[in-house]
Amino acid sequence: MKGYQFKIALVSISLHSDVLFETSEQYGNHFIFFNLARDFTAPNLHFSFAPVRNSAQAIWFVDGSSYMCAVANALEEATTEIYIADWWLSPEIYMKRPAIDGDYWRLDKILHRKATEGVKIFVMLYKEVEMALGINSYYSKQILNSHENIKVMRHPDHARVGVFFWAHHEKIVVVDQMYAFLGGIDLCYGRWDDFRHRLTDLGSISTSSVSGSLPKKEDDSAFESRKSHRNVNIDMQEHEKDIVLEALNPGDKIVVQVYGMSGEPLEETLKQNTPELERKNVLEKIKESAVKKGKELVNRLALAEGAEKTLSKGQKTPDITVKNLVFSPNELNEGEKGRFDDYTPFETKIFGEYYGNAKFWYGKDYSNFIMKDFVNLDAPFVDLVDRTTTPRMPWHDIGIMVIESSARDVARHFIQRWNAQKLEKVRENNSFPYLIPMSYSHFKVNPSLLKSKLNNVTCQILRSVSSWSCGFIEPDLVEQSIHDAYIQTITKAQHYVYIENQFFITMQLGVSGANNVKNQIGEALFKRIVRAKKEQKTFRVIVVIPLLPGFEGDVGGSTGIAVRALTHWNYASISRGRASILTRLKEVGVDNAHEYISFHSLRTHSQLNNIPITELIYVHSKLLIADDRVVICGSANINDRSMIGKRDSEIAAIITDNEFEDGRMNGQQLPSGIFAGRLRKYLFKEHLGLLEPNADRMLIDVSDPVIDQFYNGIWRRTSKRNTDIYDTVFKCVPNNLVKSFSSFKKYNEQPALCKTDPETATAMVKNIQGFLVDLPTDFLCEETLTPPNTSREGIIPTAVWT
Repeated sequence: MKGYQFKIALVSISLHSDVLFETSEQYGNHFIFFNLARDFTAPNLHFSFAPVRNSAQAIWFVDGSSYMCAVANALEEATTEIYIADWWLSPEIYMKRPAIDGDYWRLDKILHRKATEGVKIFVMLYKEVEMALGINSYYSKQILNSHENIKVMRHPDHARVGVFFWAHHEKIVVVDQMYAFLGGIDLCYGRWDDFRHRLTDLGSISTSSVSGSLPKKEDDSAFESRKSHRNVNIDMQEHEKDIVLEALNPGDKIVVQVYGMSGEPLEETLKQNTPELERKNVLEKIKESAVKKGKELVNRLALAEGAEKTLSKGQKTPDITVKNLVFSPNELNEGEKGRFDDYTPFETKIFGEYYGNAKFWYGKDYSNFIMKDFVNLDAPFVDLVDRTTTPRMPWHDIGIMVIESSARDVARHFIQRWNAQKLEKVRENNSFPYLIPMSYSHFKVNPSLLKSKLNNVTCQILRSVSSWSCGFIEPDLVEQSIHDAYIQTITKAQHYVYIENQFFITMQLGVSGANNVKNQIGEALFKRIVRAKKEQKTFRVIVVIPLLPGFEGDVGGSTGIAVRALTHWNYASISRGRASILTRLKEVGVDNAHEYISFHSLRTHSQLNNIPITELIYVHSKLLIADDRVVICGSANINDRSMIGKRDSEIAAIITDNEFEDGRMNGQQLPSGIFAGRLRKYLFKEHLGLLEPNADRMLIDVSDPVIDQFYNGIWRRTSKRNTDIYDTVFKCVPNNLVKSFSSFKKYNEQPALCKTDPETATAMVKNIQGFLVDLPTDFLCEETLTPPNTSREGIIPTAVWT
């Protein structure tokens, strides 16, 4: 195999000789030849395909708003190539929001625009089993195939390859083989969110009137969709028809003619790309005008959700009462005081009142997939759920960007997969080219993309791949370097391990009922805690996972078989049965296991039409942080599907800090990594509700995650208090009081406090701080949650769930 890889390396080098050999006079061809080949043929740390890059740069993004904004900026600056690989890709998602630029920042429009400029775009999509999954990759492919410079392949062809249960699960964007984005965030519906994790959207606006431009197809744009009954259009009065709001492109003039206090148009215009300091004065004039003139126009355009009548010609415009959708236009301005990076576009602050009813989530993007799974994706701007009655499912996720050598390693992985799929599917189709890695010798970074300071780190790209997913010639060859990195990082951790993940399915090998689970992450955590107990040293493990798996269905009813199946394996790994980590710790004498490991989830609350509502925040991150020094971030879940290499394909990066600042661990001074430490602190602040300004809560110090005053006095105490309030006010499910299906029914029959005593409930809810809650480890503990053998889910092999 190594000889084969070496030959491929030689072919790749020779095909790219114009770049690679421009330094041959200085170093000699053979030096470049063998040095490059050695990086990918000699054994690497964690048995990865890629070497450790000691002088790397990286940056992290928490939640989809910042990640998608950065990806959009990178795509916009692409000059030669764009690589995208996703488990699911929704062409019509808006990468920057609110979409005051019309469709300019819509993903399919960005890619078509770049293709027209001559950029070559290559997209790999997971080809799903349509009967089991409704992500409609065929539709995505058809929409993306809008230009000859865009090439899309779907994989695998299940019957031909013999792969029915495994998926390409990577989330990758590579621009010019110079900038690589990876993590947990697919470019698809439901992923765009920010630290506020709103349960409702801003409302509904007559967006066809706002656009001012008519797309060719009626349903091609959220700004001209008449298929959604949520976007209700009205006929404006005759004297109103001269007011047309045009969709903006960067560089275009502002969306409306701006009027001064005298009523005359302002001569000065504003451009979208004007630096903030240069436009400060004119923005003040705009704000004054927009607030005055904008309210009048919004009253003409914005209809309350569910409005049934339209205005006929000459009819007086009625007074419209917009339903309470929980947050005010001043929210963004207040958020500035929190001193964090907010990637919501600057223009939002100016048009906060003017566009008070604009949407963040159009059509299918406003989703609650536990309530309703995705269907009819070929109608992207038709709402999936009723916004007036159903809260959206907030989405918490993490991504990273690496540049230069590490980015080329990500590109090399993409290229290997692409070339293997071309050989398998379109060998004779010359319009689908083989891809070639660029030189590792020369980099030219675009400074306009590096608006945020990158951190100096050591980085290594990791993956989970095998012959079916990556085209290895040897059928038994497997790479599971992500798993190896997890084990080694946990084993070497000195003070704490912090984990955010969509799943926690990892059990003791060899125990009855656990034979199907092979990954050793839980075993590594168990051994590390036992070692800390023997050494009588403080060591913390904090795990944050979703309250429920992300499948449609009632967890306590007939439609929740899949939800219960995954819930079973999570709990079997955490607290139930001999193979679970809490049971094992108790058996070896760690009676106070909560001092070493705690399990949490995220939940939030709001109001929808003056009715109190709550919903879980779906944790989709695939993250491990250790000791404020090491980060593993990628697409891999903690389960066998992601970790053992033979199943789902995954990619990740292990990042170790090279730069440090003052920090503390268990009360002692200890350097804290700039990358890992600041990421961990940001996440703690988000979960504890410390990003928004609040005088009563800003005194909380998150710098030391290990010390008892924080771990027990702040983190676990806040989590329990929030949990108790939610259970009292909303009677939430899952809940530790619900131990059986019979108690589930009785629990639901009792009215919640928010309905019986709204005043008391409102007062109690004010004491909720942040989003952190306890994972209810006793939920349905008296029931068998594995699928019945007679059900469709019961016929599926157990390995699919684990």
